[in-house]
Amino acid sequence: MIERPLVHFHDGRTGVSAYNRFAQRKAPMTEATVPTAEPGLSQIQRVIYTFTAPSKTFTDILYRSRNVLLPILLIIVGSYIFTFSAATRVGYDALADSAIKANPKMEERVQGMTAEQVATVQKQQVIGMKFTVYAFPAVFVIFGALFTLFFWGTVNFGFGGEATYGRLFAVMMYGSLIAVTKLLLATLMLWVTDPPEIFTFQDPVGTNLGYYLDHHSGPLYALLTSIDIFEIWEYIVLGIGCAIVAKLPIRKGIIAVFIWWTLVVLMKVGFAAAFS
Repeated sequence: MIERPLVHFHDGRTGVSAYNRFAQRKAPMTEATVPTAEPGLSQIQRVIYTFTAPSKTFTDILYRSRNVLLPILLIIVGSYIFTFSAATRVGYDALADSAIKANPKMEERVQGMTAEQVATVQKQQVIGMKFTVYAFPAVFVIFGALFTLFFWGTVNFGFGGEATYGRLFAVMMYGSLIAVTKLLLATLMLWVTDPPEIFTFQDPVGTNLGYYLDHHSGPLYALLTSIDIFEIWEYIVLGIGCAIVAKLPIRKGIIAVFIWWTLVVLMKVGFAAAFS
């Protein structure tokens, strides 16, 4: 082994110590050490940056905590505020009636029923809606975990990324905050305007062309409601997040996410064609 020569400088330093300091200055910083010099973001800052500068939020997730308690809490609270407003301004009975009117096949079937049978169908609709509301936190986390698994497989095996499941789950939770803004907009519209004749939880505000169709069902409705301002915004943010935590170009992250968006839209259109 070749030893470094021990050279003494006039100020008392040795050549070895000087060499070590020089090597430390010249050594390239690794990805793990780059962000540690900067303070991490707070949970509130992460939420704000999700809307204003999503790359900051997701870079912080990549190198630091994957805590998702705050976004999950905000999503649950936002959904309950919206549900309470709909139940107050529209009412569960009217919501059940809207669900029937939005489905031509169900509406046609109801027209041939007696008054008692119609009341039974409406009661079943109300029970189903309330169950969905109460079970929302668990359902949201389960579906979020499932879609995270899809994204994890796509960015890692399809695009050669290096994302961990935990970081992608955090991306999913923070990206889902975009959907809350749509619910809050729908809540505002419920209180400042009269509710429309047909009001559904699935499409509560006119941020897509499908909202303005006469019948809230069918393949065309399913397609047009999917081309929604907030939904596209959410998927772009998710694409940015997937790219950052997987250490991929942003373009690849967005492509990976929109592959699944396309598949979901095709499934919705196919389901609507089969059952409407």
